[in-house]
Amino acid sequence: MNATITCVLFQGRDKYKILDQKEFEGDLYSNYQDAFTYLQSKLNTEYIIKGGPREEKLELPKSALREAILNAIAHRNYFLNANIQVYIFSNRAEITNPGGLPPGMSYFDLGKKSMPRNFLLFGLMQRMGLAEKVGTGILRMNHAMEEYNLEKPVMEVDENWFTIIFKRPELEKESFEGREKSTPQKTTQKILGVIKENPNITRKELASIIGISEDGIKYHIANLKSMGVLERIGPDKGGYWRIVDNDE
Repeated sequence: MNATITCVLFQGRDKYKILDQKEFEGDLYSNYQDAFTYLQSKLNTEYIIKGGPREEKLELPKSALREAILNAIAHRNYFLNANIQVYIFSNRAEITNPGGLPPGMSYFDLGKKSMPRNFLLFGLMQRMGLAEKVGTGILRMNHAMEEYNLEKPVMEVDENWFTIIFKRPELEKESFEGREKSTPQKTTQKILGVIKENPNITRKELASIIGISEDGIKYHIANLKSMGVLERIGPDKGGYWRIVDNDE
C-alpha cells in the first residue's frame, strides 16, 4: 500500500521552480505528523506581543491543515500508484490525494455527508485516536479559517484527484487581529516550532525538515541550550526534547 506523502515548496505561484522537496515514506501516523511538521515549517509565523508572554500564530490555522492532511490519508485511493501531495506556493497551500470522491458522493455532498472510502483504514484511525476527526473535516476546516478571518478552503475534484486549497494571507498587507509587534521567523524559532509538535524528533529529522545540515542543527540546539530555552531529557536514543517555559 502506497502511503507516501510528497511535500514540495515552490518559488512563486506556479510549479516552475522547486525550492525544497521531501518524501515521507514511513507508517501512516508518522507520515501524517511529518507532513504537517514540514508544511508548518515552510509557512510564516507571527509573534504577537501584548505585554505578557509572546504568542505565536501560524499564518494558516494548524487545525485546518492537520484536518486536510488527515482527510487526504483517510480518503485517498490506495489502488492508484500516486502519492499524496502537499504543495506550498507563495500565495497558497494545496493538499491533494489520489482518487476523486467515493462512489455515491457528489461535489454538493461535501460538508454534508460522509462516506469513508477505506473502512479498514477508518477502523485503524479509530484505534489511533484520529477517527473522531474524520467525517466532519470540511466543516472543521471552514470554521477554523473563519476564525482566522480568512477565506474558506477551495475544493477541486475530478475522477482521479481531490485537492484542498488554502489561500495564504498577504502578510505585508494584512495582519492577524490584535497584532502589536511581529518579527521574521528565525531558524531557531523554526526548530522550536518543530520540536513543540514532535518532542521525540531526532537531529537528523530536524535537519531534513528545516533544510539545513545536521551540524547546523547541532549549532542552533547548542545555542538554545545555552540560553536555557531547550533541554534534552534522557539519552540520544529514547529521550526527548523539552522547551523550557520561562514562567516556570
